[in-house]
This record gives sequence, structure tokens and C-alpha cells, in this order.
Amino acid sequence: MNFNYPIKTIFKHEITKLNHNLLPHDFNAADKRTYRAASDVVIAILDEMGIASAKAQGLLKPITSWDKLRNSEHTVYILVDREDNGGNGSVVGLLKIGKKKLYVFDSDSECHESVALCVLDFYVHESKQRMGCGRKLFDYMLHEENVEPQKLAIDRPSHKFLLFLQKYYHLHDVVPQSNNFVVFTGFFPERMSNINDSYSGSPHRMSTGSPKYSPGSNPYHNTGRHTAYKRESTIGQIIHSSPV
Repeated sequence: MNFNYPIKTIFKHEITKLNHNLLPHDFNAADKRTYRAASDVVIAILDEMGIASAKAQGLLKPITSWDKLRNSEHTVYILVDREDNGGNGSVVGLLKIGKKKLYVFDSDSECHESVALCVLDFYVHESKQRMGCGRKLFDYMLHEENVEPQKLAIDRPSHKFLLFLQKYYHLHDVVPQSNNFVVFTGFFPERMSNINDSYSGSPHRMSTGSPKYSPGSNPYHNTGRHTAYKRESTIGQIIHSSPV
């Protein structure tokens, strides 16, 4: 996705980590005008990439936007091509993660209360797909967060995302859940004995029984937020060209 602004002056690395401060930690503005201009561009990037991701998944509204990031403890990883777009750089993909308290069932139908690192949004621009960009972005996040892929909870992944996880991380065995999240069999062993630094105390176990489904059904069927797409107003005038 191209923007009428030298992206590489904001994103000095191929992959950059953003939090509620919005601008990269290593961004230095010469003056207030430059700072405001860069902030506006990052706002536009988060909004437009969030819209593109929602549209690709058939969602009612974006999961990622600048105001949602601003008012949360979530993290967004941005992948850019610094030499694209005539040397200005272009935005290739985003990956949004955050910790959430979940109730999850294991394969023995026991329900656990857990604070898990969750994948909330994942999108690579259509013009850059099937080039290894998604794998590069996801691997970078795993390294930065020091987490194994099977320890993640995935917020209602698309079918394409599930195939991605199967192909590159050998995640095949979904443990059915009653919420919107997908976890795999490797999620439970160590996670349940030592949940997370951000959550103290032992996990609660409740024998309520896991959700059941027939072999022909889809335990992560797209419902709820996966409905007709509606575009929200954004800082569209910053955009130089739309996704292909």
C-alpha cells in the first residue's frame, strides 16, 4: 500500500513495533510540523491497513485502527518495503497482538482461565502475498515476544490464516472452544502450570465440558463480526493509491 509520504523516514527498519505512542521509538522529528505530519501518516497507515484487513476477511468493521491502538496495551508490527514506491517505501503488512483473559477448554473437556497472548489481526497486502512476507512478519513477532506459535490464541482466524499456520508451523489439531478464539493442542501443557507474568495465581479449572462438533462442521465458522463489510471514514486524502 502506497502513501504520498517518504515512509522510510518513519520506519527505519523492515519491521517496526508500534504501541499506544503510535510513532516508532527510534523516530526523531526535527520540529513539531514534521512530528505532526509523521503522526498523521501513521494514523492513516493503521486505519487504511485495518480497513483492508477487515475487507479481506469480510468483517463488519476493522479490528485495527489508530484510536484502538492508542487506547490499548496492544502491539502492532508493521512490515514495509523501504525501497518500493519510487524510493518512498510502501506498507506491506501488519500483525496485531495483545494479552487477553480467556476461558479455554483442553482436550479433556476441562475449562481453564488463562491470560494468553493473542493474535488479533494479521494482513499482508494482496500485491505482496505469496512472497514470504507473512512468514517473515510472523517469525519476527514470535522472536520479539519469545513465544512458540502453539502457545498463541488466535482470534477467529480466516481459513487462509489456518492454512498458513498449518503450512509453516504445523499447527493442525484445533481444540474446539465456545468463544471466538482458536487454540491448538500445544497451547496447554506449560501454559496451565505457569500461566503468565501478567497474571498471578493458579488457573481455575471447571468441569463444564468442551463444545462439541460433528466431523463435518467447522468449529471456527465465521459468524458474528464476520458479516457484510462497511468502510469507515479515515484520513483518506493521505493515500496516494488504493490496494489492488
